[in-house]
Amino acid sequence: MAVSEMSPSRAQRQPNTQRPNPCCFCWCCCCSCSWNEEDRRKKSLETHLESISNCEACTKPTLDEIKVWAQSFDKLMKNPAGRNVFREFLRTEYSEENMLFWLACEDLKQEMNKNTVEEKARMIYEDYISVLSPKEVQV
Repeated sequence: MAVSEMSPSRAQRQPNTQRPNPCCFCWCCCCSCSWNEEDRRKKSLETHLESISNCEACTKPTLDEIKVWAQSFDKLMKNPAGRNVFREFLRTEYSEENMLFWLACEDLKQEMNKNTVEEKARMIYEDYISVLSPKEVQV
């Protein structure tokens, strides 16, 4: 018996329409596992980086500014566009809360009003330090 007689469905399949390998324990390949989602996010990274303006208001960085960021992380963090790019990177790594925590602390350092300092410090604790916080960071 020839292979095509044993399995007509295989013989009818075209080479480019092979069924993908199943993910995790879902044998039907219809679920959206985390690794599938991560692959999709990596493929759409350019799209995410184009949406940087949603983070902080800034102008588009020049090529020279971007080259400076490669030499100095401090300069990257001092530049609003650099922070936006880094924040987008952290999103892809599921670590955006680290950047948000840093920004909140930087904002707190600039505050002069004692009452506002206390309120911001409490909010930082509740948002990033407390074990009950939705965006807990490892300190």
